[in-house]
Order: sequence, then C-alpha cells, then structure tokens
Amino acid sequence: MMVPSRPRGSNGRASASFLFLLLAHLIFMLTTTRVVDALTSTKVVQLGPLLSTCVDACQRGCIEIRKVQAARESSNNKELVEGVVLKDVQDPRSALTEADKAAHSAIVGSLRSEWGTPDTEGDAVLRIVGEEDDDEELAKALESMSFEPLDRGRFLEEIPSDVTPEIDANRVTLFIDPLDGTREFVEGRLENCQVLVGVAIDGEAVAGAIGIPFPDGTLEKESTVIYGLDGMGTGVVGATLTRGPFPLERYSDGEKYPKPHHATGDSTDEVMEACRRGAIDGLEGSIVTYGGAGNKILGAALGEVACSIQHKIGGAWDLCAPEAILKAMGGKMTDLFGEEIAIYYTDAPSNCNKMGYIATPPGSGDNFHAALAAKMLSLPEVQKYREEVEKM
Repeated sequence: MMVPSRPRGSNGRASASFLFLLLAHLIFMLTTTRVVDALTSTKVVQLGPLLSTCVDACQRGCIEIRKVQAARESSNNKELVEGVVLKDVQDPRSALTEADKAAHSAIVGSLRSEWGTPDTEGDAVLRIVGEEDDDEELAKALESMSFEPLDRGRFLEEIPSDVTPEIDANRVTLFIDPLDGTREFVEGRLENCQVLVGVAIDGEAVAGAIGIPFPDGTLEKESTVIYGLDGMGTGVVGATLTRGPFPLERYSDGEKYPKPHHATGDSTDEVMEACRRGAIDGLEGSIVTYGGAGNKILGAALGEVACSIQHKIGGAWDLCAPEAILKAMGGKMTDLFGEEIAIYYTDAPSNCNKMGYIATPPGSGDNFHAALAAKMLSLPEVQKYREEVEKM
C-alpha cells in the first residue's frame, strides 16, 4: 500500500497523529477481515469418510442392543426388558427401552464427538438429529461421556475423494434412529430390529447405514450393517446378509399366501386397510406384516416384496437411511401420495410425518411405482386422509 509523503511544514505532532490514525486503520481492517472470515468460514466434509463413520457408529449401536438382549436372556426371562417406557401411553410403538438409550448414546455421542456440534464462533458443522434427542436426562449424560474415534478410512478405495468432493457441512444432516422396531424388540421379534443412520444433503437422502443386530433373530450370528451411497452402490459389513425365514416364515405357504407380497405394518387405521385392499386389487398377491419402518423398506430394496406401504412414520430418522439405500440399489420411494419425500429438513412441517411412503424394489421401474401411487390416490380413504393431513 502506498503511504502519502509527509506534507511540507508539518511538525512532529502531526506526523505522530497521522501514524496513529494509519495504525488504527490497519488494525481495524485486519480485525474486520478476521471477523468476516469467522462469520463466513464453513467446515467441510466428504461423503466417503462421513459414511465410514456412520457404518462404524451403526456397528457400535448394534453392539449395545445385543448387550441388552444378552442380559435379558441371562435373566432366564426373555420377556423381560428393563426400563420400558411408553412415550405415548396410547401407542405401544412408542416404547423406549434401555437398548434405545444405550444405542443412542453410542451412535449420537460418537458421531458428535467425531464431527463436532454447532458452535458460536461462526464455524458451521453438520447437524445430527436423533430420535431420542428430546430425552433431557439422556442428553445431559452424553455431555460427560467420552468416545473412541470413529473409523473414517473404510471406503478410501471404494469412494475416492475425487468422486465425492468436499461439501459444506451446513448442508448436511444426519438422521438417527438408534433402535427402529422398539416394540418388536420388547415383544421378542428381534429379526425386525434395526439401527438407522441416514445422511441427507440439502434435504435429500443420499447415503446411509442400516444395522441389523439380530440377522437370524437370535444372538447366534454377529450383526450386519448394510450401507449405501446413491449413485455408487451398496455393500455389507459383518455377517453375511441372509433374509429368511424371517420375517416371512408365516407366509412360506405359496398357496395360502401367493406372491407378490406387499409389506405393511399391523395398523388397523381406515386408510391402511384401504391401502391393503388397493394393493391386492391392483397387483394381486398377499399382504405380509413387517415390523419397523426400516425393515419394510429394506424388504423392498432386497426384492422380498413388490411394495412397502405405510401411512405415517415417527420422523425423518425412520426413512433417511432406508431411502438412501433403496435408491442406491435402484429402487424408488415417494410419499403415500406419489410426491417426493420432503421430510429431511430440520424445519420441515410437522405434518410431513403423516405423509407416509410407498417403496418399490429395484427393477420394478418408475411406471410401476407411478401406477401404484395413482392406485392409492384413487382410493376415497386415501383422498380423505390427504385432505386431513394438508389441513394440519
């Protein structure tokens, strides 16, 4: 920077004043620059290392759930599950157990330790949303816990850095369900239980990990983690994934329960009864009952069923990981009304939970999915339900 020459006739006092003002100006400029830099700086992440940590965290969640089950079995009372609380006393699906809490701490705690939490200094970090975040006691306990670093390098070869460029962390949200299928866990239907860790970017599910603590419904086999990245494919860590006879052992009689199979829950709500009739009317086949939102969608992803249908879910943590893996396998998912899933925003309207989903398997094609969604929309009960949801 050019400095003006000293004016003729100026005395030492004027010179000192000028230098003081110049120094003050430089300090102001440097300080302002630092403030602006702090306010605009953004941490970045890459999907390869991020997905690797999600898989690792998912495995840790499975370990915690298996520990609770092992303690349950050692008590010689497999019906006993300590600390069962209903978050909604009218809904058995709202059960919260020690397994939920232990898995939540292991997954959310380790991911927050690895990737940080939002700070007050201007640096943006990715958001981590867990189903049990509203549990104040659990949140307080997490503050005093320490966690081993997560593995960031699992996919260094499969997902090279030049394929997944750096992404502003403030565009990324992780949605976590530490135990999808808590009711099934309480009731001992362990094959339906899953751990869900999903990655959304700009409101779209792009990657995820699904942990299966009990692949064969027992503690005999180690847990399995299925992971996927939309556009890159899927893989498995842990025990070889074998689906069967769970959860379809009740439907192995091909004459009594002809294929194709259509997965739903056991809700007796009017709209779901109509959806079941609509699926049979449009596609023939049989209705099969799957526990857990992630389990239903995984059934579609693996081609076990022709479609999975549900009219409402607990939150984005139920869908983010399963949808990402379904898409990575080549399947398709929309809400119950055939629209894109629009729930993966921290400020998403509450009625998004009531939009439900339709999931169809790889190879079925967009036309098949569109026809199924149109069939659902043609049902008077679904039309009525949609009107009710849109008024919320």
